Amino acid sequence: MKATNGLLWMAVLALFGVTLTMGACAENGEKTEEEKQDHLLDREDDVMVIHDEVMPLNNDLRIKANDLMAYFEENVEDIDEETQHEIRTLIERLENAREGMMTWMSDWADTDRDAMDYEEALEYYDREEERISEVADAMRESLKDAEEFLKKHQDNGDDDENES
Repeated sequence: MKATNGLLWMAVLALFGVTLTMGACAENGEKTEEEKQDHLLDREDDVMVIHDEVMPLNNDLRIKANDLMAYFEENVEDIDEETQHEIRTLIERLENAREGMMTWMSDWADTDRDAMDYEEALEYYDREEERISEVADAMRESLKDAEEFLKKHQDNGDDDENES
């Protein structure tokens, strides 16, 4: 009976020691495993919010590239070299922005985030947030620039036709 009581007390003391250690970690600012998991899920959400915000622009990028190509083909006789270069550059930027999103999504899908330890995962999410932010910026900027070009040149074309 004494051996059983001794083992029982050892188990109670061990459990008490683990509880104190966990409490000390929490008091020292260290996160528990559950807090770490929650934090990583929050960081993943931060990255995906950016992705989800700009992913719908992918189709718009394709449409604007087609619009620019159509404008070019319809007006090729009247477009100077500088404007031709501008159109080609805008189309390239739109295509690069779309490709940037496709590459980012492929890299994201191919990464085993569950195999990373906490610090490695935090660094990964920081890098990916920066990468997807750059992709988002490229998508928005190339789309805005293409829209501005088309508005300016299509408006000018309409003015020329109205004057005739």
